[in-house]
Amino acid sequence: MSKELQAFISRFDFNQNLINHQGVEREYFLLDENSIPTPRSSDFLNKIKDNAWTYELSACQVEHRTSPHKEILDLKNDLDIAQKQGKRIACEQGMELRAIEVADKNMPLDIYPHERYLKIVPNVSKQILSAACRVTGTHIHVGMPSIETAIEVHNTLIDCLDEFILMGDHSNGERIRLYKMMAKNHTPLKYESVDHFYEVACTQGFVDNPKDCWHLIRISYHGTVELRMFGVTENTEEIISWCEHVRSYIDTYFMTV
Repeated sequence: MSKELQAFISRFDFNQNLINHQGVEREYFLLDENSIPTPRSSDFLNKIKDNAWTYELSACQVEHRTSPHKEILDLKNDLDIAQKQGKRIACEQGMELRAIEVADKNMPLDIYPHERYLKIVPNVSKQILSAACRVTGTHIHVGMPSIETAIEVHNTLIDCLDEFILMGDHSNGERIRLYKMMAKNHTPLKYESVDHFYEVACTQGFVDNPKDCWHLIRISYHGTVELRMFGVTENTEEIISWCEHVRSYIDTYFMTV
């Protein structure tokens, strides 16, 4: 294995204590008293003071990240508690926290002032920026033991991509249409080997930062396989059903773990 390939693989944190644990990232819009997206994510985050909540590109959005959970009931409890917490904090500030899959095209395009975003935005058109700001999603992570297993699981789940898109769609395909407009390299590729994964990363420009991979299914730097095609809902039972469905396809990889 070359030094360059070793450096690339070292960017992925495969935690042996979190194998087959699932975590969920769930994005929300913040709305004003007229139910219009409002660019007040900084106000919300400064008030909630919880590292499980974070910013998004759009200053009208925030994201909650669960802890990794092996038991599905624990994951649901995490989702339920966080949603109640977020809605309460937003209400205290005269806002509403709501799961909206696609916002109106006239919504504000204010950006959260993070260094990474401030570098990206000047290089994209208003149309692409609007597409990026208008959509939210639910991302499901599954902990992997190694890059080799991650590639196997990743390749297996690619065969389910269209099924998962339909399962998680609440916008008649509009969210995915906008996501594909925003992310040129949205289609996941089956990797033939670790070397092939590295070659794709070099070609598509995420070799130095795995976050720059925009595939709808990707191997995340967290040491997980991440599914990014699901829309948003405030129904945690539905999110749990997505997690269970994903797990049903890949449990055989972890039967000896």
